[in-house]
Amino acid sequence: DAEKLAGEEHAWKEVKDAVNEMRHLKSKEEWEQVLATCQNILSSNVGRLPDTNIYKLEMLDCAMDACINLESWEEALNYGSRTLGPYRLYYPGFHPLRAVQLLRVGKLQYSQEMFPQALETLKQAYNIMKVTHGTDHSLMQTLMEIKEQCEAVMRTQ
Repeated sequence: DAEKLAGEEHAWKEVKDAVNEMRHLKSKEEWEQVLATCQNILSSNVGRLPDTNIYKLEMLDCAMDACINLESWEEALNYGSRTLGPYRLYYPGFHPLRAVQLLRVGKLQYSQEMFPQALETLKQAYNIMKVTHGTDHSLMQTLMEIKEQCEAVMRTQ
């Protein structure tokens, strides 16, 4: 629990309030506003909160979602990559949320032609999802397609 609220207390309380505002903006799909608010909050808390702070992590997730919806893939990957360490901490072992996050980051890495990194991330997602989702699940099918495309590209390089 100490990790969840790591950092300066007044800083995470400010971010916690912003997270509630974010949920409202996300529900209305106002992605430019979501991203601008996330960027503002994240930049104003550099050095005050670690990425493991649960509210900052939620802000990183919001920023990634906004970037995906705005088709800003490289920026989405930057935010998504920052979430993987905290996700490993909070969702250890075979946790479906961690598997989905790994899949999302793997897809972004693939879109940025980071094939070796994408393959490694997708393999981690696969190892969890085969337990949590099963091989017939639609997410698993998506994962397998991207993983195979990634392997094919790497064979030709």
